[in-house]
Amino acid sequence: MSSALYVALPPEVSAGTGDEGAGPGALTFGVPDRELGIDLPPRRVETPVVGRLVLFPSYFWHGTMPFESEDYRVTVAFDAAPA
Repeated sequence: MSSALYVALPPEVSAGTGDEGAGPGALTFGVPDRELGIDLPPRRVETPVVGRLVLFPSYFWHGTMPFESEDYRVTVAFDAAPA
């Protein structure tokens, strides 16, 4: 299992949405690597919110929408496996 915990976000990330609801800094699922030549929209988008913990299977294609900011974005990410 993988995760993303949003600790601090710049205003550019929490400002709004873009294409398919995937705004700057959003966590997207289901978009394959560009090298594969498959143009798919995100199947799911998680908008970053301070204090939000997102858990998901590690095998999901996932990525972060690009953004630029002078402020810090602090995210804690970890992987967990059953013992």
